[in-house]
Amino acid sequence: MNILITGGTGFIGEKLVSSLIEKGHQVTILTREKKSSPNRNVTMKAWDGKKLPVGMGIYEVVINLAGASIGLLPWTEKNKKLIMDSRVDATRACAEFINSSPNPPRVFLSASGVGYYGGEKTDEIDERGKPGKDFPAEVCKAWEAEAVKAQTRTVILRIGVVLGKGGGAIKEMIPIYKKGLGGRFASGTQGFPWIHIEDLISAILFLIDKEDFSGPINIVAPHLVDQRTFSGYLAKALGAVHLFIIPKFALKILFGERSVLFSGGQKVIPRKLQQMQFVYRFPDLRLALKDVV
Repeated sequence: MNILITGGTGFIGEKLVSSLIEKGHQVTILTREKKSSPNRNVTMKAWDGKKLPVGMGIYEVVINLAGASIGLLPWTEKNKKLIMDSRVDATRACAEFINSSPNPPRVFLSASGVGYYGGEKTDEIDERGKPGKDFPAEVCKAWEAEAVKAQTRTVILRIGVVLGKGGGAIKEMIPIYKKGLGGRFASGTQGFPWIHIEDLISAILFLIDKEDFSGPINIVAPHLVDQRTFSGYLAKALGAVHLFIIPKFALKILFGERSVLFSGGQKVIPRKLQQMQFVYRFPDLRLALKDVV
């Protein structure tokens, strides 16, 4: 198949592209960075993140992963606009391309996040959960609103914290925990929805071929844990301690509005993946962390 990907040079995108190439697909990556094609089955096309270049080909699948990091950038008004616009503009461009194509793709998979549900809910949530009201939730709502404008089968990927070697959240955490500075954020009872990178890629490939499915789907592992449990498992996997406790008020002082990423969380259930009998390679957090670290 011919597959078009935005955000194909990021942590998730690189892993996904490698898997698609292994399966014999032709991949076109839209990128704002000047890069040469890493493989003869990969074409790199420059774009501005707002409009697809003239002369694009015919694609059976479009996968949209574009977006500035919501976790690493301070939430200044300028950066909040960048975070929002980078997602909304790229998704709108993909939908417009699909809708104007004389031979539109058969499926559009567009990334979102479990942040859609907000960071303050304490109950377990499946895909029927209502959206939250904090900044991550507002970003996800706007992101998804553009995706559903695409006039083809559309799948919204509500992705949890991605665990994998060499990138994602775990790359930032490991040095901290190795120094013995890991620990509990606020109460530690907030949900910590996670997914191993290999299961995320497998789920995307699985959903490409799931012709009877469209709509939002939670891409998280079935082993539901809270932040305190995650911290303990990570420390144990590294042979480290996790004695620190950072109260909610201290997180607010340190990070301001962005503190919701640490003191908040979601207890997200992958209801639809389970109903489809998707097979996880890393359903248990301890197995996932053992592989990653």
